[in-house]
Amino acid sequence: MGEKVDSSDIFIILQYIEKKTGLFLLNRNLDYLYSFVSGIKFLAETRNIQIKNIEQLDKFRLYLKDELNEEYENTMGWYGSLHGKYGSKEGFEKFFEYLSKFKKLNEL
Repeated sequence: MGEKVDSSDIFIILQYIEKKTGLFLLNRNLDYLYSFVSGIKFLAETRNIQIKNIEQLDKFRLYLKDELNEEYENTMGWYGSLHGKYGSKEGFEKFFEYLSKFKKLNEL
């Protein structure tokens, strides 16, 4: 039997996407990642499902604002900040790089 995974934690889901992208997304692209995360958030809201750490992921956008030295918060959140600076392909890699730093900083 396989290991039991807490699939209700957004950070666990993202960890799997980083390691096995092809099982979840067409390829390693920030646009696809954003759509996937938006879909999970929509599903959770419409089905009244609790997703652990989703509020922490929302705070990630503020962390990026500071890390990327942006004067104002991007209206597209973490996606807009990363896409504007790095584009889709590199932005995907940078998402996980910055997310790792954010999680360590916040002991998540």
